[in-house]
Amino acid sequence: MAAVKSEVTAAYLKQSRTALIGIFILSIVATMSFARDFLLPVFFAFFIALTFRPTIRALSRRNIPAWASATGFALILVFAVLVSGYLSSGPIAGWIADAPQIQRTFMEKLRTIRSSMNGVADLTEQIKEAASPDPGAQVQEVVVKESGIPGLLSLLAGYPAQFLITLSGSLVIAVFLMASGDLFYEKLIHVLPTLSDKKTALRIVYDVEKEVSFYLLTVVLINAGVGISVGISFYFVGLPTPILWAFLAFALNFIPYIGPVTGMLVSTLVSVVVFDTLSYALLAPLCYLIVIGIETQLVSPFVLSRRLQINSVAILIALAFWAWIWGLGGVILAIPLLVTFRVFCSHLPSLAGIGEFLGQTSSDAAAAEKIETPPAIPATKSPAAREGRRRGTVSS
Repeated sequence: MAAVKSEVTAAYLKQSRTALIGIFILSIVATMSFARDFLLPVFFAFFIALTFRPTIRALSRRNIPAWASATGFALILVFAVLVSGYLSSGPIAGWIADAPQIQRTFMEKLRTIRSSMNGVADLTEQIKEAASPDPGAQVQEVVVKESGIPGLLSLLAGYPAQFLITLSGSLVIAVFLMASGDLFYEKLIHVLPTLSDKKTALRIVYDVEKEVSFYLLTVVLINAGVGISVGISFYFVGLPTPILWAFLAFALNFIPYIGPVTGMLVSTLVSVVVFDTLSYALLAPLCYLIVIGIETQLVSPFVLSRRLQINSVAILIALAFWAWIWGLGGVILAIPLLVTFRVFCSHLPSLAGIGEFLGQTSSDAAAAEKIETPPAIPATKSPAAREGRRRGTVSS
């Protein structure tokens, strides 16, 4: 009887623990969604600081203060954003001003293409009538409304302003995080009780810092190459404002899958409006597709190590989740958060299964073991112990 009661109690405790974990996870998700305006700049600041932390630490070894390095990097980022905004503001304003004319021109060319395909449509209708068992059946018509392009351009133009506000707050927080040096690491060592816990915590934070910093810097350089390639190809194709297209391709490529598709669709729309023939209008999106194909199939797999490549299913799930929680900002942060979580899982045996799922190949666990760890914390010795060691060495 006692054994049965103990089994029932154990099962009840297990179910209660599972229910509490589920409630805790749902509470975290609800809190993240509710505190979006606060957490989004903080996470952006965290990843900005994480990107430059190795460089700031290297400069600190050369007697350059952390606050000076942090301020310098922040000024460089502000200058880059201001230059990008200045160069792209004119073309974006022109697009918004010409949006009604762009819409009319696009719909006129769409009608021309539609009229040229009337023969194909008539043949399709005849086949549909012949295949229909009920001649009196009604066929539902699909009507394309000639609206939406001006509103779409205005909506896209509103995102940069909102993003700049978030980025400004993130940059201020990131400067303080970078200027603090290793203060948080020292606090972490001081709080943890045992030496093994200190070593494990340091190993995790240093590996997260190294891997995420390498990933973000590499992705920025790859996306810059994509933007330059798209801008040059659009210049030779004859598409207006190639500099704006370079900035657009650079920014959109930070959003996996969705960004490149959006860039190709927008370039197709503008090409149909600008060029006279449909065959020539397809050159620009074809060039965009070739550049993205080279980047995704050759450059990124070659430059990024295998342990930084993430399972495509995990990427899609992360994009959907963070887009639902934080919108466009969550889409941008989805992959860095996924890389951080995967590096974190690689150091904890209880989360090794999740880390294996996030990886692209089955050899990720072996690759994770090769991650360099920071040097061990030297154990401090008392003056008496050091004196005894010195005497023993001399006597021998």
